[in-house]
Amino acid sequence: MHIDETEKEFSIQAPWGTIVGLTWGDSSLPPVLLVHGKLDVCSSFRSLVALLPRSFYYVAIDLPGNGRSDPLPRGVRFTVMDYVPVISIVKEHYGWEKFMYVAHSFGTIVGKIYNIAYPEIITRVVELDPVPAYHTWPTTREGLRRWYHRYYDSYEPHKYHKFYGGLDGAPKYTYEKAQEMIMSSRSIPKEATENVLERCLEPAGDGLYRFTYDQRMKEVTILPFSGEHLRRIYTTCTTPTFAVLAQSVIDIGLYETVPFITDADCWPYRNYSFKIVDGGHDLHLNKPEAIAEDISKFLMAHLTSKL
Repeated sequence: MHIDETEKEFSIQAPWGTIVGLTWGDSSLPPVLLVHGKLDVCSSFRSLVALLPRSFYYVAIDLPGNGRSDPLPRGVRFTVMDYVPVISIVKEHYGWEKFMYVAHSFGTIVGKIYNIAYPEIITRVVELDPVPAYHTWPTTREGLRRWYHRYYDSYEPHKYHKFYGGLDGAPKYTYEKAQEMIMSSRSIPKEATENVLERCLEPAGDGLYRFTYDQRMKEVTILPFSGEHLRRIYTTCTTPTFAVLAQSVIDIGLYETVPFITDADCWPYRNYSFKIVDGGHDLHLNKPEAIAEDISKFLMAHLTSKL
């Protein structure tokens, strides 16, 4: 389902293959780049973008190995750092000097690292339940041991084929079963699954389908930082940032080691704000109407600040 007649698919050639995505709006307007989380697709932003101001040009990408974008080279382990160049490629393709950034989950940590590597290019950041960006590890010998086994055990023979093989051996499902799996794993309503399944399923014969996700996305390596390390790194960011946090994620303690995420006073540049919303991790799919107004005001402040 298209939000309007301006929705278009695009493709960009990268060194390893093609980056594919969707755009909405007039390309002459200020750009907003949208980046999804793990095992997701760019069209998951469609319902949210439909509620945002028409004052911007929205560009949403399928990260490599997700949706219709080609995966990164097979056979190697990759980290969150390997996704950062994707942002640079998109920026150069469109010839943007600066842009705003809206991301969900894993997409937020990609944006944070890009913003550190290339300062003063992103002008505003919206983080939709940025759990992976705030995941911490104990900075001890035992913590490093656990971190290694968590992310690098996929090289063991019994896991290697699943993580590094192609789609030929992927399980096959009926469309209804695939839909049920998405509803269950992401706690999203049936109608919201349509915006996801359209880009992550392919026919597998006999009326069955298979997911096209790169299995390595399940365990993309992040750096073993403690909560204090993250506080020192993140709170020194000078880019205006608005975080939307899911109450259910807070309730299960996923932000306990990073209390500064709900304390704007910890951000010395006074450029950080947040909102806690009832619901689960996929707020942009489940409750776009609950967050659209706040996001719209935050983005529009970019325009008023130029007056």
